[in-house]
Amino acid sequence: MIQVSIALLISIAVLIAVSRYFKLHAFFALLLAAVLFGLIMGKPFREIFTSMQSGFGLLLQQIGFLVAIGSCLGTMMEKTGAMATLGNKIITAFGTSRTTLAMSVIGLLVGIPVFCDSGFIILSRLIPALASSAATPAQLSLALSTSLYTSHTLIPPTPGPLAAAANLGATSHLGLVMLVGLIGAIPVAGVAYFLSCKLGLRIATTTPGIEPTEVRAHSTILIFLPLVIPIVLIALASLPTLNPALQSWSILPVIGNPTVALLIGLSFSFLLIRDKQKQIWPGWISQALKDAGIILLITGAGGAFGAVIKSSGIDVLLKDMLATSQAGGILFLFIAFALAAILKTAQGSSTSASIITSSLLAPLTLAAGFSNPIDLATLVLAIGGGAMTVSHANDSYFWVVSQVWRYQRTRCL
Repeated sequence: MIQVSIALLISIAVLIAVSRYFKLHAFFALLLAAVLFGLIMGKPFREIFTSMQSGFGLLLQQIGFLVAIGSCLGTMMEKTGAMATLGNKIITAFGTSRTTLAMSVIGLLVGIPVFCDSGFIILSRLIPALASSAATPAQLSLALSTSLYTSHTLIPPTPGPLAAAANLGATSHLGLVMLVGLIGAIPVAGVAYFLSCKLGLRIATTTPGIEPTEVRAHSTILIFLPLVIPIVLIALASLPTLNPALQSWSILPVIGNPTVALLIGLSFSFLLIRDKQKQIWPGWISQALKDAGIILLITGAGGAFGAVIKSSGIDVLLKDMLATSQAGGILFLFIAFALAAILKTAQGSSTSASIITSSLLAPLTLAAGFSNPIDLATLVLAIGGGAMTVSHANDSYFWVVSQVWRYQRTRCL
């Protein structure tokens, strides 16, 4: 146990150090950590690389389609202007007196399919026009940024929680993972909304009359279809397990397969393309796939690291350790949260923190007693919660929010 603990501490410390101080890409940092861990455990190079290749390939097999298609869906929602239209419609529905609450709801919804960075850059354009005596620019910015961040780290199919679910073997129960993530995200977003209202008042701003941002109108139905259909289909796939009478409905597992469901949602997003965009949308897809490729490489490298750890027999040791604890399950959740928090704080990326943490813990889930779908979904939530802390100067989202807010504040002063 001592050797395994030392190997883990050293490899994770090296992973954090080379990422933060030497600016080594997370893909290579994970590979280096995997090799280092294997060497400390006394494994030969050939065995180490065999385990790494196996873990890399197995994880990409589970998650590759999901990340690629999900990235394309988010890009289509962004580039067609559907996100901004969605924001305006929700604000209209809530009324001017509840603009801050509307911003929280917008962020929570948009953060599911779209990266929080992109979502904030686009939707923050609405803030100067919406600011009033009922909602200051600071309150709106805080509500939008925190709610986007919440769903981005807790609810699939955003890459972080999606990769964590795949690492932990919960892809076939993605609907449940999404439901648990949503249940966990709502109170977090509620606390963020409350603090946005209170803390936003401490930032002095004045708001001149500003014309509303021009947004290309889309049909409400067309906007929601690409978002809602995948969620509904994935949820329907779990019905046969809840009601045996529906097991003869063989179509439900097919259309509810996460890959198929996301493809159907992506297909509906093409209805959002306008005439002037018909010549340029293929470029959007190409860029989305490039972005997905980076995520997949990091995810695969995390799987390689996890496979090397699994080959060390640490799962047996952890099982023995947790068996003597009265709070073994809670302890494992705390370990997941703390490890994700350390990685997030050290290297800045919530997605990378979720991927790395889930990769490290994947070989240990059975030993810790986390085998049924609800346990795994809860573990994904714990990892996502840890991956939200702490956002500071090494986090790209920190700079996106602070710099965009600085610009918006200048416009409002």
